[in-house]
Amino acid sequence: MGQLVWKDFFLQRKVFFLYLILPIYCALKQSVDPFQIAVVCFATCSLLIFVPLQVEDKNEADKLLISFPFVRKDIVIAKYISTILFIGCGLIATLIIAILPKFLLGKAINIPWYAIFIGVFLSALYAIMLLPLKYGGSKQIVTIFNVAVMFPLIGLLGLMCNVLGEERLMLMFFYSSNLMFIISMLSIGVCIAYFVSMLFSISFFQDREF
Repeated sequence: MGQLVWKDFFLQRKVFFLYLILPIYCALKQSVDPFQIAVVCFATCSLLIFVPLQVEDKNEADKLLISFPFVRKDIVIAKYISTILFIGCGLIATLIIAILPKFLLGKAINIPWYAIFIGVFLSALYAIMLLPLKYGGSKQIVTIFNVAVMFPLIGLLGLMCNVLGEERLMLMFFYSSNLMFIISMLSIGVCIAYFVSMLFSISFFQDREF
């Protein structure tokens, strides 16, 4: 299992700096708003999820893996574990590269924590929808899905940051008296959806022929 997880990181060794472009660009800007931070976090995490899938399809990694003594179920579980780690890497890159330097330089910035939460939350939703298509569909379906889903997700991200309004929707939402209950329900919901997505992916991959 560990070998399968590290395989995903190994395949990205040549494109690692690609994921740092947006956080570095954000760090170089004089000022950033919550929507920009949320976009950077979401885009970085999404690239970390999507690029390995493209590399695997190009190298026919799944076809190669099943020729080795790996159980298909373990291949899928390892992918879901590595995806969680990739989202964590995207979060860390955003915090360290895009935000931390501004604090260290003493710049006045207004970056509420909900902007980061939104980016991570939508990245998880993206993975939940994408991975079953990867194991049950073709490369073309995955590509079409990415083109079709990105605009709605960015639109949802903008809606949650309420970029057109005077009051930010999520600021009102997260500063409610039931904050811990809301966060707990959202976290549990994402975890359940992620687990169900994994079960679907396992089922699809078990029946897939190469």
